[in-house]
Amino acid sequence: MEKITYAEAMTRLEEITAKIQGGKIDIDELAGLLKEAQLLVQFCREKLYKVDEEIKALTGGEE
Repeated sequence: MEKITYAEAMTRLEEITAKIQGGKIDIDELAGLLKEAQLLVQFCREKLYKVDEEIKALTGGEE
């Protein structure tokens, strides 16, 4: 996946969700959008995990 920010990934996920909910896409496009969404969700989860670990390291593990 190209270099994107968390905010860009979330915006794209919102666009994909709106398009799917609109219901006017064919099955091939749907499959592609779902694959893209899956990659974006994975990217966001990893980003959140990394930030969480950085925060824990900076605060001495306290939440």
